[in-house]
Amino acid sequence: MCGICGWVEWDGRADEGPVRRMANALTHRGPDGEGFWRDPTGSVVLGHRRLAILDLSARADQPMVDASGAALVYNGEVFGYRELRTVLERQGVSFRSSGDTEVVLRALSMWGIDALERLDGQFVLALWNPENRELLLARDRLGIKPLYWAEVERGIVFASEIPALLEHPGVRRDLNREALASWIQLGYGTGEQTLVRGVRRLSPGHVLLVDESGVRSKRWYDPLEAVERRGGGPSTSDEAVEELERLLRQSVRKRLISDVPLGCFLSGGVDSGVVVGAAVAEGASPETLTVRFSGGEDESSAASEVARALDLDHRIADCVPDDLAGALQGWGRATGDPLADPSFLPTSMVSAEARRSWTVALSGDGGDELLSGYPRHRVLPLIERLFAFPATLRRIPAGFFSGERWKVKLRSAMRARDMDFAYQALQGVWPAEEVARLLGEDGFHLPWDRSLLNRVEGLDLWTRWRALDLLTFLPERMLAKVDRASMGASLEVRVPLLDHSIVEFLLSVDPQWTRGKDLLRKVAERLGVPPSPKKKIGFEVPLADWLRGPLHGPVYALIKSKTVDDLGMDRKLLEESLWNHLQGSSDYGERLLAVAILVRWVEDVLG
Repeated sequence: MCGICGWVEWDGRADEGPVRRMANALTHRGPDGEGFWRDPTGSVVLGHRRLAILDLSARADQPMVDASGAALVYNGEVFGYRELRTVLERQGVSFRSSGDTEVVLRALSMWGIDALERLDGQFVLALWNPENRELLLARDRLGIKPLYWAEVERGIVFASEIPALLEHPGVRRDLNREALASWIQLGYGTGEQTLVRGVRRLSPGHVLLVDESGVRSKRWYDPLEAVERRGGGPSTSDEAVEELERLLRQSVRKRLISDVPLGCFLSGGVDSGVVVGAAVAEGASPETLTVRFSGGEDESSAASEVARALDLDHRIADCVPDDLAGALQGWGRATGDPLADPSFLPTSMVSAEARRSWTVALSGDGGDELLSGYPRHRVLPLIERLFAFPATLRRIPAGFFSGERWKVKLRSAMRARDMDFAYQALQGVWPAEEVARLLGEDGFHLPWDRSLLNRVEGLDLWTRWRALDLLTFLPERMLAKVDRASMGASLEVRVPLLDHSIVEFLLSVDPQWTRGKDLLRKVAERLGVPPSPKKKIGFEVPLADWLRGPLHGPVYALIKSKTVDDLGMDRKLLEESLWNHLQGSSDYGERLLAVAILVRWVEDVLG
C-alpha cells in the first residue's frame, strides 16, 4: 500500500513544491520511499509514497511511466496480477518489473477504463494520458482504499487523505457546514461531500475523468447490478456452504502473495477465524494477533483457542482507558476525514503491534455487513412490521437487545417517522431529530441522497439493509477505520471476505441463509476452526464505563470548548446528555465521543 497525490494545472504552471508537501503528509502510508514526476508541458505533477510489498526493487518505484508517456501513481494491490500479466504478455507486452504496478499501467494503456473490470483487488489510482491530456482517477469496487480531490484554479488536486490535500495552497481550510448535520448523524462522512468545503470523496466503484473541458464522474462497478447479472445462486444450503468455502479459499490464496512478512488479525469471532482457517488450509502458517480491553468483555481466550487448534503462534495486545484518552489528542488528524468509531483506537493499537513483525495483515472485515452480523439487522424486519401501528403501540420484546447503547438506539428507532429514519437511528450515532435540536435547525433530514435509498427499495427486507450497509457503512466507516488505523502504522490490511466474487455470491443466495452466520460457521467447521462465542465482541471498547471514569475529563473539556459554540451546537443539550450518561440513566457514550472527535478535528485540521 502507498500514498498518492498530484496536481493538474492546465496553464502549465504545476510545480513539485506543493506536491512534495502533500507527499510528506502521507509519509506514514509509504515509509519506504518517495517519487515525483512532472509532465514535460508542466501540466501535471504526480507524487507517491511507497510501502514496498511486491517487487521490493527500484524497478517497481512510482510514478511509473511507459514508452507512450502515460504516467501512473497507484495505491493498492491487484491480487490476480500474475494471470493478467500472462494475458498481456501473450499480446506482445514485455515487463521490466515483477510486481503488480507495471501490470496495472500496461493494462490501462492497452484497454483504458475497461481494464478496471480486469483488476481484482483493492486500489485507487491516477493515470495521466498525454495523448488526450486526460487524468483518470479510479477507486476499487467496494471502496477499500480512499481518494479525495478538489478543484483549484485552472485544475484539480488529489490525495489519499484530506490533511495531505490541505497542504496545497489552492485548497482552503473552510468547514463545509452543509455536511455537518449528516456527519453528526453518522459519525463519519457519507457520499461525495466532506466536512471541508470544496473537497470531495471519490465514491467506490467510480472513475473521475479530468480534462480541460471539465470533470466527469462515472460508475464502473455496481454490486447490485453485478448480482442481477449473476442470476440465481445455489439451490441448497449445503451447496452454498461448499461454494462459499471454495470462494473463500480462492480469495485468501490470492491475498497470501507477499514479498514481506504477513500475519492475521484474530478477534475470536467467526469472521476472522474462518479467514485464518482458510489461510492454514492453503498452506500458510501466519502469526495471529488480538486485542483485549481493561474493564471490558474479553475475547482473547477464544482467539487463543483458535490459534492453538490451528497450531499458530499468537500474540495479545492490551488496551487500557489511558490509551483512548491519549488517542483523543491526535484522533482528528489521524483519521483525516473525521471518524467517530470507538474501535479506531484498538484497530490502531493492533496495527501498530502487528507492524513490529509484519507488513501485511489479513482481517475478517465484511462478514457483519454480508451476513447480518449487527444487532440492527435482526430488529429491522420486526420494526418494519410494527410500523403498521401508531408509535405509542410499538413494542419490542424485553431482552431483545442487551446493553444500554442498543436500547438507546432502539428507542429512537421506534419513534422514527419511517423505516429509513429507523435505520439511521440504529446505524448512526445521533438520531436525525436530535441532530436538528443540537444544531438549532427547524427540520431534519436523512444523511443519504434519495437516489441511494431508491436503489435498495425493491429488495427483500433481509437484503435491503445489508445492501445499504454495503454501499455506505462498510466503505465510509468500517473500511475507512481500517485504512486509517493500519496505514497510520504503515501496515497493509487485506480483506478476503470482501473479494467481489464473495460479495456477489452472498447477495445472490436465498436471503434466509444470510440471516446470520450459519453459512460461515459451517465453512469454519470444515476448515477445523473451533466454534466462536455466541456473542460477538470484536474490537468494541467499553466506552460507556470509560466515559464515566477516566475519559470523563478529556471528553468534558472538548465539549466545553469554544469550538462547540463556533459549530452552532446546543451546549445545554450536550451537557444534559453528559449528565444523563454519568448518572447511568442512558448510554450516550457514542454521541459524546463523536462530538469530542469533531471538535478535536476542527481544531487540529481546520484550525
